[in-house]
Amino acid sequence: MTNEAESSATTQAVSPAASLAVPSVDEPVMLRGSGGAARVRPWPFQPTVAHLVILHQQQRLPSLADLGRWGEQLRSLGFTSVRTGALAVAAGLRVETAGYTPVQELALLAHDHPGAGAAAASQVSSARTSRLTERHLEVASAIDCAAFGSGWQLDGASVADVCRATPRHRGRLAHFDAPGDTVGDTPGGTTGPAGYAITGRDARQGFLQRLAVRPEVQGHGVGRLLVHDCLQWLARWRVQRVLVNTATDNAAALALYERAGFHRLGERLRVYERSLA
Repeated sequence: MTNEAESSATTQAVSPAASLAVPSVDEPVMLRGSGGAARVRPWPFQPTVAHLVILHQQQRLPSLADLGRWGEQLRSLGFTSVRTGALAVAAGLRVETAGYTPVQELALLAHDHPGAGAAAASQVSSARTSRLTERHLEVASAIDCAAFGSGWQLDGASVADVCRATPRHRGRLAHFDAPGDTVGDTPGGTTGPAGYAITGRDARQGFLQRLAVRPEVQGHGVGRLLVHDCLQWLARWRVQRVLVNTATDNAAALALYERAGFHRLGERLRVYERSLA
């Protein structure tokens, strides 16, 4: 996810003295401190790992005291470790000082002319796209699990979180025939969705939040189709810049984005983790 903003999802606040069961994935927990706030839910498919999303739309970063107190609260909830979302340099240095270690590095890319990128694309795939709705969340999760390695996959609730991460979003499913609710086969005997993408926007800033393509249909233009759809939608809203991130060792994704007109920025993002044992 490129951007994490406070969502309208139902949340429960946690005070320093709280002692609750591990929260369900449908009820994110809000942690508040003197220097900032964060949202927590279990990491997808790893219920004892807390996913800590430091909310970006705030004046200050959490203090070291906040991070220490939050760790104690999460331990009391039954979590055994905590993993952050993708953090920029300043937030990364703060959590490192609090005892977190980096577990993933992400390249950050930008597209400064989404209108030109959308106009330049021609027919890139025999696939087509349709709207990704709430009933398709588990379909998107199944595609995500096939596309990404263990530990970095999204469940249905996390796909919904990505949709809520920006004030406006567009979710699309790519498929080679009529859209369905099950993941199908490869081109030549295809049924159902082959990939999905979630695009977000906040005023004139755009984000390609998540893109996943089933491995067996990669190379058939599905990723290019979804990137083109992203740029086309953002161009219609006169977005001036689009950001996307991907793991630094994901050569296929980096090549896909660079062919679409994205360029790498000097800044990199990192995901951090800390044991609560």
